[in-house]
Amino acid sequence: MDPVSLTLGIVPILGGSVKLYKSAHSKLKIARHFSREVDRIRRQFDRQKQFFLNEIRLLLRLVLDDESLIQEMVADGGHERWQSPRLNRALLDRLGDNCCVLEEVAEDVTKIINHAEEGLECFDRLEAVRERDERFKDTVKRVKSSLKVAFDKSKFDQWIADLRSTNEDLKLLREQVTELTSKPKTTCASMRSSNKKRLPSDFRSYGITRRASRALHDALWTAWSTRDAAHFRHVVRLFLETKADEGVQLNLAISCLDRNIIQQSMIKIHVKSQVLDWISTESISKTVSIPHPNLGPQDTSAPESKRRRVVRFFDEVESLKTLAPESPPMGKSSLMPTALDLRASQHFCSQLTPRHQHYYPQDHPGTRCVGFLETCSHDKFRHEFFHCWEGVCSPAICQGAVCETGTLKRLDQVLSQPRSDELSVQHQLQLALRIASAVLKFSSTPWLGEYWGLQDLQLFERDSDLPTSLQTIHLGTECTKVATNPASMEVDVSDSATSALDEAKLVHGIQNPTMYNLGVALLSIGRWKLFDPYDVLKARRIASQTCPLGTRYQELTRKVLDCDFGYGKDLKKPKLQEAVYDGVLLELEDMISALSFEEDS
Repeated sequence: MDPVSLTLGIVPILGGSVKLYKSAHSKLKIARHFSREVDRIRRQFDRQKQFFLNEIRLLLRLVLDDESLIQEMVADGGHERWQSPRLNRALLDRLGDNCCVLEEVAEDVTKIINHAEEGLECFDRLEAVRERDERFKDTVKRVKSSLKVAFDKSKFDQWIADLRSTNEDLKLLREQVTELTSKPKTTCASMRSSNKKRLPSDFRSYGITRRASRALHDALWTAWSTRDAAHFRHVVRLFLETKADEGVQLNLAISCLDRNIIQQSMIKIHVKSQVLDWISTESISKTVSIPHPNLGPQDTSAPESKRRRVVRFFDEVESLKTLAPESPPMGKSSLMPTALDLRASQHFCSQLTPRHQHYYPQDHPGTRCVGFLETCSHDKFRHEFFHCWEGVCSPAICQGAVCETGTLKRLDQVLSQPRSDELSVQHQLQLALRIASAVLKFSSTPWLGEYWGLQDLQLFERDSDLPTSLQTIHLGTECTKVATNPASMEVDVSDSATSALDEAKLVHGIQNPTMYNLGVALLSIGRWKLFDPYDVLKARRIASQTCPLGTRYQELTRKVLDCDFGYGKDLKKPKLQEAVYDGVLLELEDMISALSFEEDS
C-alpha cells in the first residue's frame, strides 16, 4: 500500500465508508416495499451496517476520549473531523504496521457498497413513475403488475456475505490492535515505567503535603486558642493548589471577625512549611519576638522549643528525604533576621496585615517572611508566612475576586446549574483532576473530613468567567472558640449525614466513604449534574451508563465509587495511595493531554 495515500487519508476513507453505508441503507429502505425478498436483503444489509458502525466507534475510541464527538462522527460520514489531519496521524501512530490492513478493509467496503448501489439502480424507474406526494409503497402497488424490475437476488446475497467477511476482519484487527497497544495492567504507581521519574517529585509530595497541612492546621488553631484570640472568629480558606519543593507551599485566605461580627480585611498569604530538621540552626536562631502586653521585660523572647526525638516509619522517612534539600545554602533561607514568632503576639492576625511590614527596601512582600509558627504534634514543622504576591504564590489567590467582598459559591451550587457554554470538556477533566488531587493531599487531615462532599468546596465567582473561577476552589474551616485539642475544631459533619452514610456502608457495601464521595463528585462533574451521595444505588447505576466524557472516565468513576484498586479500603495505606495516584490522577492527566492533542488539529 502506498505510504503517501496512508498519510493523506485513512480517516477520510473510513468517513467515506460510513457515508456510503448510510446512502445504501436509505435506498434499500425505499426498495423494500417491492417484495419480501428485497425486504429480507434490506434487513441483512442493515445488520452488517450496524456491525460496521459499531466497529468504527470502537476504533475511534483508541484515539478519542470524547464519546459525544465519536457518536456525532459515526452518525455523519460528512462530519468535519473525518478530514482532521491530526486525527489521521493519531490513528496511524496507534495502528502502526496495521494501517495498511485497515485501509484495505475500508476500500473493500467501499467497492462492495458501490456495487450494491449499482444493483439498486433498477428501482430508479419506480421513482420516475411516482406521482406527487404519493407514498413509495402505494407507487409499488399501482405499477408492480405492469413494470418489471431486474433485481438480482444472488448478487446481493454475495455482497452481504462479503460485507460480513469485512466486518469480521475489522473486528479481529481492532481487537488485536487494542490488545497490542494497551497499557500494562498495573495499579501501583511504582510499577508504571513511563512515570518512574515522576514519583519522587509528584507522588511522594502528596505525603509531605498531607503532613504539612495537618501541622499548619494545628499551629493556627493552637495559636487562636489563647484567651485574647478567643474573642475573634477566624475563617481560613485553604486553596487546592500547592507546591512541594524545599518544603511545602500552601495558599491561604484568612478572615478575622470580632465579637460584633464585623469582618476585617481578608488576608491573602502563602505559607512555606518545612520540617525543622531541614532548617539550619543559624536560620532558626535569627528570629525576633513580639512582646506580649501581659509579659514582663524579662519574658519578651519566645519560649525556647526543646528538640525531641521523632519516630517515623520508613515510607515517611523516604518521602522526607526526597523533598529535603541536601544542605540548605547559607544565607538563602526564607527566614531573615526580622522573622517574628507569632506565638508570642497577642493576636497575630494583626501582624499579617500589610500595615505591619518589616521589609528592607530591596525586598518585596512575596519574598519577605512576616512571621512564623511552629508545631510538634506530628512532625516538627515551622510554618513561614508571606504576603500574597503575583509571580510568587498561586495565581488563583492573587485574583482580584479573592477578597472580603468577593462572591462565594459552593461547588454543589455550581454543578446544580446548567453547564456553561464556555466550559469545555478539558475544563471538566481539569476540575476532576483538581478535586481528586485534593482528596489525596488532604484526606485524613482536619481540612477534609471522611464524610466530605461538594458542598465543602467553595470558589470565588469572577464575573461570568467560570473556568477562571474554578481555579479559586478551596476548603474552608472556622475557629470560633478556645480549644485545647486542635483536632476537635475540624469541619463538623451533622449526625444525620454521618448516620446515613454509616448505614449506607453496611447496606450497600461502601468500602471507603472518602473515595465514595470522590466518586460521586466525579460522577457529577462528568454529567454536570448534582447527584445525591446518599442514593447509592442510583449513583452506581448512573456510573454504569455511557458518560459524555468517554469510557475511560466512566470506568475511572466506577472504580473510585467502589474503591476498586486491589489494595484494600484504607486510604492511609501507601499502596492504596499509589494505586489512586496511578489509576485516577495519572489517568485524568493522560485524558487531558490526549484532548489537548486533538484540539491542536
